Amino acid sequence: MDEAQRRLKTDEIERQLVVALCSPALDHKTRGEILQRLAAHTFANPDHEAIFRVLVKIPRAQSGHIRETLSARLTRLGFPDIDVQPIFELAPPSAERITMLLQQLSR
Repeated sequence: MDEAQRRLKTDEIERQLVVALCSPALDHKTRGEILQRLAAHTFANPDHEAIFRVLVKIPRAQSGHIRETLSARLTRLGFPDIDVQPIFELAPPSAERITMLLQQLSR
């Protein structure tokens, strides 16, 4: 797999994990695992990294609060152009899929 393919794959993994972090169905244990793994991760997509930086500051926030404040928080961090709406429109990954994504992220 060449570098471009690997980055695309990593970008998709990041996107799905960020979607999971914004999901109302995500339990606190899984949220903690995702936050911990992404904290040690070098992001392929700078938008995903900026969103993660916001989410790590509000680790126990409910999805409604995240939806209401994410854009404003990104703007305060200096990222006013990130469109967060697609994150809330995508179906969050299942618990099994999250486990698989975290394993793939380690590679």
